[in-house]
Amino acid sequence: MRRVSFDNSNNWDEHPELQRQVKWRTASGVVHYIMFEATVGAQRWSVRINDFPDEPLYSLLIDGDEVIHFDDWPRFWGTTPPPPERRD
Repeated sequence: MRRVSFDNSNNWDEHPELQRQVKWRTASGVVHYIMFEATVGAQRWSVRINDFPDEPLYSLLIDGDEVIHFDDWPRFWGTTPPPPERRD
């Protein structure tokens, strides 16, 4: 798994390939901190919830590799699906 420093976050200008409409779905719940998933071409995109406020709120993983950390859901992705139900 490739990691990206949390010091480098909200840097959308460095990732124009991510600035597109994405059809997100609620995650399967297999990994409890992955909230949303999408299939984009042949890639699996996942959004992870981080330890906010010590870390950025979200991270985007593509095929398991961290790509970007961010705090606000980008408008170009569209709306988020509802979060998964808690399983305690």
